[in-house]
Amino acid sequence: MVFRVAGALVMLWTTGCYTITAPAPHGVGFRSFLGIDFGSSLRSTRKYYPTGLNEASPLGYAAYHVTDLSSEGVSYPDVIYEFDGTNGMQVVIARYAPSAADAVLERLRRVLGEPTQHTLTQDQRMSYALWLTPGGEEVRFDRTRHLLIVIGPQGANLKKDVDLRLDNSSTIL
Repeated sequence: MVFRVAGALVMLWTTGCYTITAPAPHGVGFRSFLGIDFGSSLRSTRKYYPTGLNEASPLGYAAYHVTDLSSEGVSYPDVIYEFDGTNGMQVVIARYAPSAADAVLERLRRVLGEPTQHTLTQDQRMSYALWLTPGGEEVRFDRTRHLLIVIGPQGANLKKDVDLRLDNSSTIL
């Protein structure tokens, strides 16, 4: 099984559909997203965005859904902040406007450097990109779903929750 996965990755790499590069430079990453710091409490997030809605994630973690945000000309119709009981806000799932995909990707590359892994579309644009930062963050860019996902440095326990959202598209946002 390991050999099959390794062989598939080598095949994808040689065709240019998948690459692995060095992680982002040390000290690079997200401290916050649209005004909410990683580690912030649900209470402080509600104070900052009083019109948001309390939700529960697929695994029952507290989540807060905010709509119609924007930053530097990029519109985010939906943003979900997820919280664990110990470390505060540790996940951001943001849907960006389809027309903003290139701007979102360029901003990520400017902040994080080149992605750790990525796949390309037929016209050689990045379809999916993943950054694993030295600080423990995982940043995902998904052009097809118009999603930006950031899993914070203490958010490893929420990865399964994010994957469940992605597997069941009706619970992404």
